Amino acid sequence: MIDWKRVQGVVFDLDGTLIDSMEIWQEVDEEFFKRRNMAVPAGYQERIAHLGFRECAAYTKRAYLPEESEEAIIAEWRTLSLRKYAAEDAVKYFKPYALALVRNLHAQGIRMSIATASSPEFFLPILRSGGIIELFDGYTTVDEVGKNKSYPDIYWKSAEKMNVAPERCVVFEDNLLAVRAARQAGMQTAAVYDEQTKSTHEALLREADAFIETFEEILRVNSAEGEETCTNPNSV
Repeated sequence: MIDWKRVQGVVFDLDGTLIDSMEIWQEVDEEFFKRRNMAVPAGYQERIAHLGFRECAAYTKRAYLPEESEEAIIAEWRTLSLRKYAAEDAVKYFKPYALALVRNLHAQGIRMSIATASSPEFFLPILRSGGIIELFDGYTTVDEVGKNKSYPDIYWKSAEKMNVAPERCVVFEDNLLAVRAARQAGMQTAAVYDEQTKSTHEALLREADAFIETFEEILRVNSAEGEETCTNPNSV
């Protein structure tokens, strides 16, 4: 269980945690490999979930497309995915109660940050579409710290930006390697259910301080009044 009495800062992953991005990236991957007369390789998304764009491109080139350049792969992914993240209706990708939880935590004076393998051109538009972009104290990417989310560096940097000690932070993540890294950083961890990482759910249940099926659970126990603050799971 999370000890909320000692929490002063919350670090949120974006893809697979605050937003249900599986549909976005399934469509992107299908189109990307279809252009090459290939099916999406089995287990592909799970293997790249904790990596940044450049690491993903390096892995994809090495494993499947040795004749292609990393730069060309990255450019194609950006074109395919940006139009989804920056769409006018991108708010539809937020998970139920995610927006309500962010607003609730902000109302309580808890500092918040985003730690992501994505880049600003993707995560800023979708946070803006949800109306919560101004509620975060900072954003940290794997490119900024120079290490992927299997290392604790991104979480330490997130805590630094919030001006909160690591032991006073809780991290919301859907990826097992990221949860392990957050624990290594000295933070409490809340593993968030995501269909894309279903094969690791048993390990997440064992290793995280809490396993969250939906953000409504957190709202029930952590609202300022001790009650739910939102009855509409898709409220924006």
